[in-house]
Amino acid sequence: MASHRFSSALAALVLAGGAAPVAFAAPVPRPAPRAADVPAPSAGTSVVTVRTGADREGDADVTALAGVRLGLYATEGAAEPLGAAWATCTSDAEGDCSFVVPDTGAGGDNAGARFWVRQLPDGVPAGWYTNPSLRTGKGNGTGSVESVYQFRTPALEGGGTYASTADFMRSTDWAATPYLASTGVWQQSRVNPPLPAACGLDVAVVLDLSSSVGSALPQLKAATDKLTDTLTGTPSRLALFSFDRNSPSAGTANHPGLVPVSTEAGAKEFKELYAGWGLGSGTNWDQGLNAVAQADPTYDLVVVLTDGNPTRFSKPYQGDGSNTHFADVEGGVFAANAVKARGERVVAVGVGKGVEGVSGLNLRAISGETAYDPEAPDPVNADHYQTTDFAAAGEALRNMALTHCDGTLSVIKQIAPEGEGEDVTGAEPAGPGWQFDASTTTAGVGGLPDSQTTTDDGTGGVVFHPTFPAGVDGAAVTVAETQQEGYELVTRDGRNAVCTDLDDGTPVAVTNTGTEAAPGFTVQVPKLSAVSCVLYNRPVTEPSPTPTPTEPTPTPTEPTP
Repeated sequence: MASHRFSSALAALVLAGGAAPVAFAAPVPRPAPRAADVPAPSAGTSVVTVRTGADREGDADVTALAGVRLGLYATEGAAEPLGAAWATCTSDAEGDCSFVVPDTGAGGDNAGARFWVRQLPDGVPAGWYTNPSLRTGKGNGTGSVESVYQFRTPALEGGGTYASTADFMRSTDWAATPYLASTGVWQQSRVNPPLPAACGLDVAVVLDLSSSVGSALPQLKAATDKLTDTLTGTPSRLALFSFDRNSPSAGTANHPGLVPVSTEAGAKEFKELYAGWGLGSGTNWDQGLNAVAQADPTYDLVVVLTDGNPTRFSKPYQGDGSNTHFADVEGGVFAANAVKARGERVVAVGVGKGVEGVSGLNLRAISGETAYDPEAPDPVNADHYQTTDFAAAGEALRNMALTHCDGTLSVIKQIAPEGEGEDVTGAEPAGPGWQFDASTTTAGVGGLPDSQTTTDDGTGGVVFHPTFPAGVDGAAVTVAETQQEGYELVTRDGRNAVCTDLDDGTPVAVTNTGTEAAPGFTVQVPKLSAVSCVLYNRPVTEPSPTPTPTEPTPTPTEPTP
């Protein structure tokens, strides 16, 4: 049977902007379990069936995940499931994991029994990981509880079927502490895709604009500025998303289209997208990430910058907006899974007291299992960060963005308007077809010679990746460009290129090389730093043709009589 989708949406709690909350609607009942998917009980048995989920689909649905193994435990704190074979189940292609519990008829050993459902430690298929506990509590980070992800069945009666989406697990009782209300769909997380080993990335930035950001909003923007500045000078592009209780956040717009930031002008254009943004209310990780999952472009990296745990989920949004329940985190997990399913790495950066301590469990659930350890920094493999403030977050983002840039040389071609001298005002990134050839005479260096050509990605940039043997700390790299007909090189202070060390922003010396037909330059590329060089061209201005002198037309004369 083809995999179907199923809704994880609960009865909507709809709040008009700034209005008082309306009463909860009654939970929407689930359809009766399908006989083809869930076994039917006999008079002396009961069926406990749990729906298992994978990826957010649409605004509120979740796709099924086969191969999830769950167990029935006798008590809340039992270390091992019941030893009987019927006490474990594996979800099928429809996402149904069903236990057939014997002896639940009148007088049976399990009549009236209540068990705890928990995921087995190895209970996910390859490419997934479990979240045995999640953080619940106040949305502002207080009252945090590390809540075991498990649910108790109703008292079992012979002939009964008990579904997680209707009879237990699923709840809209947002007030019940410690906030274990769930969507009724069992969550687990996709393994995070690796960060591409490239200098120059397509990055989606997802900003939390909940009211708890408060007076730190300028620092949030500054951290985003720092990421933008870090990628400037590399063939990188940025997209922008926001969320509060919805996505986009109130008063903002999402910008899924990629903005090239290879140049200062491109970086300025991107910063202007969020410069005027204000704050909303509520925190909906689900819809912030789901907006990314539904975007047309795909990204190498998705960075979620948040100062608090989720208090909303789904669309229309649900939850109470004040507390973090299982359901709020589940929604974020399903949406993050949908992003990862596209091959995009999700990195969650939690900032401040709202996401300290056990809140790392929720950051882990939407990103990956590896927390950043400042004592042993590894930005290549770190999935989630917990930082004290936005300044620290900005530094973390900078380190992550440059992680694959050490020892690289980015070459950015810009085309200036027609003009004279070295004026390049109004220059823009070149289009496709500009070829650059790099070589070195430094012994032992690999990866060169190499040839790279600009594409239509809007950055006008290419990257060279020399490899350095032990004991070699850098190489003199010579770059020559194939000059295109109708264009001429524009020098800057007499130099064929302007080069910068991306690690500290300092200028790097350049030596002009090549010929008029193939102008170039040589620059020192350190093993532990990144260098970016900008070259300018402009259309050749053809001189106006000189008018050809014409002979005066002779005046006709009268014939002589």
